[in-house]
Amino acid sequence: MSDHALRVYNQPRNFAAIEAVLRFGDIALSSDDLAQLKKQFNPLELTNSNSADLVNDTRALSSGDVFCAVIGSLSDGREHIAQAIAADCAMVIQECTEQSGHGQLTWQLSTSNAPVAIVNYFKLNENLFAVAKAFYGEPAAHLNVIGITGTNGKTSTSQIIANLLDSCQKNCAVIGTNGAGKLDNLQTIANTTPGATELHQLLSLFANQSITDVAMEVSSHALDQKRVHASLFNTAVFTNLSRDHLDYHHTMSAYAEAKKLIFSGDNNQVAVINGDDLQAQVWLDTWHKSQPVVVYGLGKDICEYDRFAQASAVKHLAEGISFTLNTDQGQCQISSELLGDFNVENLLAAIAVLMVENVAIDTIASAIKALKPISGRMEAYSFAGKPTTVVDYAHTPDALASALDACRLHCHGKLWLVFGCGGDRDKGKRPLMAKVAESKADQIIITNDNPRSEDPDAIANEIIAGFSQTTQVEKILDRKSAINTAFSQAKPNDIILCAGKGHEDYMIFGDEKRHYDERALVSAFYCEEVAL
Repeated sequence: MSDHALRVYNQPRNFAAIEAVLRFGDIALSSDDLAQLKKQFNPLELTNSNSADLVNDTRALSSGDVFCAVIGSLSDGREHIAQAIAADCAMVIQECTEQSGHGQLTWQLSTSNAPVAIVNYFKLNENLFAVAKAFYGEPAAHLNVIGITGTNGKTSTSQIIANLLDSCQKNCAVIGTNGAGKLDNLQTIANTTPGATELHQLLSLFANQSITDVAMEVSSHALDQKRVHASLFNTAVFTNLSRDHLDYHHTMSAYAEAKKLIFSGDNNQVAVINGDDLQAQVWLDTWHKSQPVVVYGLGKDICEYDRFAQASAVKHLAEGISFTLNTDQGQCQISSELLGDFNVENLLAAIAVLMVENVAIDTIASAIKALKPISGRMEAYSFAGKPTTVVDYAHTPDALASALDACRLHCHGKLWLVFGCGGDRDKGKRPLMAKVAESKADQIIITNDNPRSEDPDAIANEIIAGFSQTTQVEKILDRKSAINTAFSQAKPNDIILCAGKGHEDYMIFGDEKRHYDERALVSAFYCEEVAL
């Protein structure tokens, strides 16, 4: 979703928003500077045209916006101030590196000779979340925001939560990998977790649309970079931790600490934690007594916590999964069309969130029965006399293992796997993915998965180097051909798992995003069979 796509939200954000930012930053301007600054925003107040937005990317800047020139890890926004002024921004908030410069104001003429204020702000990047919160009038105060973090399961869990809340007479939007908005009208966003300015634009939009709840995926990058703060979330969910993003975090301990930043440590937030996860168990041993926690999982010890949601007697059926739900509020039976043990965990996380919202477990069970599979998450396609194909987003060793395990439970023939590894990402997981594939799949085809700037053949060879033997391994770099090969060779009782792309509708080669929709490709195979 571009910055411009959010401009349907017309609640005035003019000089009052600037005053809120100045107050938050404890910035006192002279009366003359204040009077001149107010003139910059008067036209907006008089015409009630599109309100000013807070923007930290000049590519998303419109006339009358406020540009935040932050010093980022990859680029320095101050280098783009001239571009922002040329684009007719109304004001610039510029990061300064010395506290003594905080609050200093200078004026610069635009191309139309209009004066533009440039205000210094110490540690602006670090404080951008709070600045955006002040500018947009704290929109999260009008919403119940549920944050979901973890290596795997964020997208599925957030969408399950949104579906269930909608079924229980709530009005829930999502923010995450698949986009932002209502599930039936998601708009594309650049990152799983938007930056502070775009995030608050979204929250403002949702508040204006009478959204009651927001289920939001929270990446470790966003937490580490302080794009979001724990204070945003009424409920914070932790799904699991396994190897991923070590190109950024370098160590698993640093990765875990980044994830842990989602928790507030006080009674302003309820934590929902997967008690089966080893990292979560470490945290629970020393949990802040002031922060309430609901623990979920399949282990018998889950029931020992004061507040819990536990699954027992799990059954894997042709039509999905079923289990007995045990909670501190009672017991009931759960039936779902979703596949695999990891979806039992995703459902448990969602159940725990709804329990926090005081939804009765029988009501939750009824809503789950009507729940449909999540787009690109263990999404199965089948036709009589043909193999079943499952499209899933699994792109980490742990997620791939879970997806293969889930498929194996429903597979009566051979289990095929088509997968690759992303370029310019953690190279250490490539041989690990191979070991998982070798131990759990019968036939394997190595192919492309967003090679980016790396040589696709080199990536594939690094994966193949992780196999102890390659008798059942084939390399077909063109992903469409790889899937077509699996589909043409697999037998009716076989299952083909296409892992890594899921909901994505592109493939990245170098800096180029090429159209590639795996769900549409697989669906077309079965449509052709129907037409024959």
